[in-house]
This record gives sequence, structure tokens and C-alpha cells, in this order.
Amino acid sequence: MNNALTNNAVRFLLLWVLQVFILQQVYWGWGGVVYLQVFLYPLFILLLPIATPRVLVILLGFLMGIAVDWLYESPGMHASALVFTAYMRGLVLRILEPREGYNIKSTPTKKSLGDTWFLQYAAFMLVLHLFFYYAVEAFTLVYFSSILLKTMFSWFASLFFMMVVVYLFNPES
Repeated sequence: MNNALTNNAVRFLLLWVLQVFILQQVYWGWGGVVYLQVFLYPLFILLLPIATPRVLVILLGFLMGIAVDWLYESPGMHASALVFTAYMRGLVLRILEPREGYNIKSTPTKKSLGDTWFLQYAAFMLVLHLFFYYAVEAFTLVYFSSILLKTMFSWFASLFFMMVVVYLFNPES
């Protein structure tokens, strides 16, 4: 338990530093509108152990989101999107649950559940996160096509970088 706590604390700090000091500078767009941003910080919520209580996952999502908001100077947008992602995590894990069920002591990683499962899990969670984030940013669904474009472009880039990080650092706990 202590090892998992240490690993997740280090993961929290590293993903936060990477997001706010490096990935904040990575964006692309035209016509004064940013259509592509790379978000890696949702990976923290995705890699929490399966047995983590939902309330704790939501609280950790809020803490990570508010920490990102602090340096992005975006009042609560990342926090609200990550809280939504943390809330939806349990539902997505139930939808993608293997026939034999989950090992209660495992984490949802590519090693414990397979590459295909992890890619589906990360892709689904990331599209939920990004759509919610851009909907909050627009604060109306009038710009639905713009929200979808931003979600699509950012989803491809973020998922690519997420998979690179997962394969390079091979998180286990």
C-alpha cells in the first residue's frame, strides 16, 4: 500500500509539472481559435488502483485539476473536467470489465489488463474528459461543431502522448 501511495504521489507531481510547464506551450489552431491542445494530466486518474474509493478518486481529480488551473489561469475548467472524468471512471470500468472481472488489487494498466483494453479505456476516458472540458470552455452547446473539432484534434494528440508515456515509463502501480 505504501509503495502504491508513493508511486501515485510521484505520478501526480510529474504529470502536473509536465502539463503546466511543457504541454501548456503545445497548441495549434487557426483564425484565433486553438483547436489542438495536449492534455496528459488525466492519466493520473486513469492509473489509480481499481479499488480506490470513488470519493477519493473524485477528490484527487479535483486536486489535480485545481493545481493545473492554478498555473493555466483557468478558473475551475480543468478541475471540473477532471472531477467529471473521475466520476465517470467507475462507469467506464464497469462497461469495459473483462468476463473474469478485475483483480481487486490491480491497477488499470496495459500490463495487468492488456494493450487493447488499456487503449480502449484511455481513449474512452479521454474523449469524455475533452468533450466536457471544451463544453465548459464554450459554456454553451451553440458551438457544438467547434467543441467536436477541438475534442477530436486534442483527442488524437493527447492519446498519442498518453500512450508514449505509458509505454516509456510502463506504470505498474
